[in-house]
Amino acid sequence: MPPSAASHHRSHSLLLLQKLLNLRDKASPLTLILDNLEQPAHPVLNEFMTRAKISKAKIIFIALSTLKKPPLADVFIRGRHTSLQQLASEIIPHVTPSPSSPNQSMSSLPYPSYLTNPLVRKHLTLRHNPPPPLDPLPPPLLPPIHHPPLTTSCLLVYHTDIPLLPQSTPYTPTPLSVLTHLSTSILTLAPLSHVLATKAAENKSLPAPVFGLHSSREGVLLSLRPPSSPQGVVITMELRRKSGRVVQEKFVLFPSPPTTTAQHRQQTKGVGGVILLSDHPAFSTATTEEEGEGIQATFNLGLTEKQRRDREGVVLPYFDAQTEVGGGEGGRILYDMGREDDFDEEEDEI
Repeated sequence: MPPSAASHHRSHSLLLLQKLLNLRDKASPLTLILDNLEQPAHPVLNEFMTRAKISKAKIIFIALSTLKKPPLADVFIRGRHTSLQQLASEIIPHVTPSPSSPNQSMSSLPYPSYLTNPLVRKHLTLRHNPPPPLDPLPPPLLPPIHHPPLTTSCLLVYHTDIPLLPQSTPYTPTPLSVLTHLSTSILTLAPLSHVLATKAAENKSLPAPVFGLHSSREGVLLSLRPPSSPQGVVITMELRRKSGRVVQEKFVLFPSPPTTTAQHRQQTKGVGGVILLSDHPAFSTATTEEEGEGIQATFNLGLTEKQRRDREGVVLPYFDAQTEVGGGEGGRILYDMGREDDFDEEEDEI
């Protein structure tokens, strides 16, 4: 890829992820985050909430497995052991604008809200009693039509390592299939240390290592990671545009560590760094070596600048034949002999 095209691709991809993390311009109304035991979604959720606080957005955290309220959440709603109707009745007042006076302008209405971790597993987890063929849908979480427009973005966290109960019917789609179909963007998370280990094994033509539950070892849930292992989250983004085109790219998110100084956090506002996975030193070095490999020879196959100019100035004989002889007349090669040509007329007479 030419340098200009690579730079444009890098800038465009980073801009898409930045817009998604900031949830600007209605980048994604429904974002699905797929995590696992090896890489939880906490760093990515904290990044979303940190950027939401910078943009002065209201954060509504609906907890199904979280016990304590996150520091950045404005509203904390417990969704465990709660019906969908009760949960929706608690959410709707926080996302519906309610002007204190009829003369209140639209600009003074509540700012955009973020629903994090909402009623995913509660709605899709099967209970002991088999559900009816069609479960009733919960009340809508978006404000009614007569209210002014309000931007609400939902972040769903799905734990891929949690086993599900058998489906009631063989034709019932899995929860992951339903969420994947409804989501406008999907973020699949993986630890950076595992991705680098897989890349190192691939470079040496070795089998890819397995970690945690995938190792199929009895009693092993998590793989051990040394303290010196690289910190970072690999995000595989799948962004679905309105036209139906899917944009896929891999990034590395470096969360802002809590041990940073107050001055550094004030400069960065607590926002982590994001780069393309291809720009990581472990991947960019391999790409550069592949691009630099060419024909291995003991002599130089290139041309000097003088040789290139001389080559451009050479006029081949068939060029004049194409211009002076019309098409369909056979054709001939016109050649004017020069001083360099060693021609003996006596040889033709013999």
